[in-house]
Amino acid sequence: MTGVEAPIGHLISRLRETGGDGLLAVLAYGSRLVSASPDRHSAYDLVVVVEDYPAFYRALSDGGYTARKAGLLATVSRVLAPTVIAFWPAPPDGPLAKCLVLSRADFERELGPRRLDHFCLGRIAHHISVVHARDPETAAWVDELVAGARRMVLDWTLPFLEGSFSVDDFCRRMLEISYAGEIRPERGGRVSAVYEAQRETLRGIYTPILEAGVASGVLERSNGKYRAARPASAAAQLRLNAYFGISKARATTRWVKHMLTFDRWFPYIVRKVERRTGMTVEITPLERRFPFPLLLPKAFRVLRSGRAESRENRESRENRESRDGRGRQAARAREARTP
Repeated sequence: MTGVEAPIGHLISRLRETGGDGLLAVLAYGSRLVSASPDRHSAYDLVVVVEDYPAFYRALSDGGYTARKAGLLATVSRVLAPTVIAFWPAPPDGPLAKCLVLSRADFERELGPRRLDHFCLGRIAHHISVVHARDPETAAWVDELVAGARRMVLDWTLPFLEGSFSVDDFCRRMLEISYAGEIRPERGGRVSAVYEAQRETLRGIYTPILEAGVASGVLERSNGKYRAARPASAAAQLRLNAYFGISKARATTRWVKHMLTFDRWFPYIVRKVERRTGMTVEITPLERRFPFPLLLPKAFRVLRSGRAESRENRESRENRESRDGRGRQAARAREARTP
């Protein structure tokens, strides 16, 4: 774990002690890794790959790291993988990890062509760091799965790109599509912040993938930009729209599962909403006791606010790009008239 900052290093050490040989790998992602506006309360986002669900959760329970029953966690982990848990060795002041727990088989499936939704792939497509692997063979297995998942990004991003595009255009659109695949209580400018925080890393990941697309005939390159060699068929568009629709439905259904598996889920969600939207969420004692369904009206207001801001930001960006395009055209016209 050379170069891993101290708080996450502490979390990984505790996970290794707890999971033992049953802990296959841990991957870090998210705002803490890419420095996309985290604050001191931000959780560390981790993908935790385990050999066996029951054994891992028993170890967590025996170590006092979860108040949930190990049997319950193991049972629900077989539905709508991954399972999201809080790993908080030293609350309330110590570092908190939000862990997406998957078995070996579920991790392999969700990063492959037989995945059930976009939840895992949308995160692996970003900048990640493998902060623990049980052995060199496991590390190679993880690297191979991640590389394969990223090669598939072209399949679900290209149909949503029109005309010529740069590497930056491709990466930004990929992030927009992934974020749109879930209902998120965040400001509309979140995609831009995440993109800027990992721009160089994304360029390094996806430039070779786009070049491979040129070599295979999927893409054409001209003047440093790319375009699809053939437009996406109507059937392909329908399949992708259905895929992202199913993904959003499954991601939303997971909220109920998170309530069962994530210790202290309520204060965590309130804090996240306030941090991401800038809105102060006032919770009454009755709402704290019965958050579901009493908090639904407030949740819908937050989500509507985020979507409205997202539309405004998108329209502003499109207007700015249109003005820039007209400016470049005018400049080229002036140059053409100059003797």
